[in-house]
Amino acid sequence: MSDATVEDIKKLDIACKNLSNENKIRHVGVINNLGKLIAGGFKAGTSPLLDSDKIAMTYMQMQLDFKMRQEFDEALGPIDYIASRRKKQLIISVPIGNNLVLISAEPDADDKEIIKKAEELFDDITISTI
Repeated sequence: MSDATVEDIKKLDIACKNLSNENKIRHVGVINNLGKLIAGGFKAGTSPLLDSDKIAMTYMQMQLDFKMRQEFDEALGPIDYIASRRKKQLIISVPIGNNLVLISAEPDADDKEIIKKAEELFDDITISTI
């Protein structure tokens, strides 16, 4: 099962909110293995660059990309994170079990610092159903 418990989601929401407080962060959310947002979201006062349908499609695409990359885990080792820097934003995904922490930030944000902070906040959270 991929469904997180209510208690799991509360912990994830707190971690998302804490990471959202960092400078230049626009969005922190946890995407389940079906590509659905289960915790977090956009920082208060931040306008999304995409409409809601495109955001939902992005969540599914990120999860699919992660699953496809897992095909190489045996040979290369598991994924620590995936990052892409675009002209208008930085996108980082960090696996937590079968879920992904999806982070978007301003394009000039320090990806290494964001990843370090995300790992500090999310590494101790265990999803009880995976």
